[in-house]
Amino acid sequence: MRPVERRVVWWAACLICGGLTGLLLAVVGTLRGARPSRRRVLIVVWGTVVQAVLACAFAVLGLGGQMRPCAAAGEGGGVWQTARTVLNAPVSGAALLYAAGEGGEMYHCAANGTTAVILDDGFARAGTMYGTVFLTDQRAETQSPRMRKLSEHEARHSDQWALGSLLAGPAAFPALYAADEVFFPGAYNHFEQAAGLEDGGYDPPPDSPPAAGRLAVLSVGVLVGYTLVVSPGRRRPAYAIRPGPVPAALHDPGAAHGREAAKPAARR
Repeated sequence: MRPVERRVVWWAACLICGGLTGLLLAVVGTLRGARPSRRRVLIVVWGTVVQAVLACAFAVLGLGGQMRPCAAAGEGGGVWQTARTVLNAPVSGAALLYAAGEGGEMYHCAANGTTAVILDDGFARAGTMYGTVFLTDQRAETQSPRMRKLSEHEARHSDQWALGSLLAGPAAFPALYAADEVFFPGAYNHFEQAAGLEDGGYDPPPDSPPAAGRLAVLSVGVLVGYTLVVSPGRRRPAYAIRPGPVPAALHDPGAAHGREAAKPAARR
């Protein structure tokens, strides 16, 4: 493979694993002449392979499986829905593999391109969206207004997954969601609010979120962790440099001068 081809393949792999951010870092590094470390290359290669396998699993289980339709508002198709499906394919494939192993019941929401899977675990609260796959234990009627609203709420989460994957890779959205959940739990979560609290079954929250208390707890935890890791008792002792033998000339400079003066006399 020629250098130009290797460079293009490397950029594509960084785009798959790190989104536009990963691609930008790879391009900048290449233009600066920096070579990626062996560990980074292995991580990117394995991440690309795993995502390709999971995307294939999604294509087999999600597009070829026998799934019943569920109600959803709006019309199916569209450029963004197709792009969203492609961007979320690895995450969706992982969710469908798990659901298939647990024997979940699948419902394909054709109008907005999402898939609901009913099973007993693998989600938080009433359900969790993974890419375009919604894992839940809610056995509601598939044509009910409640399912229609919930489907639209989860479709917006699918948009958030896709945007996160596009910008910074498939791990971006869950990381941001978890960080937001630490300070703004439940209905305070900004991603839940953007997806529609009423459609997701959330009650409107009070005006003041409990972020201050959680921030204090997190700050104390970080401080304690830093103290345990970097405390003086856990630091490695500095190695002292032992002085070597000092030449005799340094103790008595005159002795060295006398030996140099005696050398011509010895040759006479």
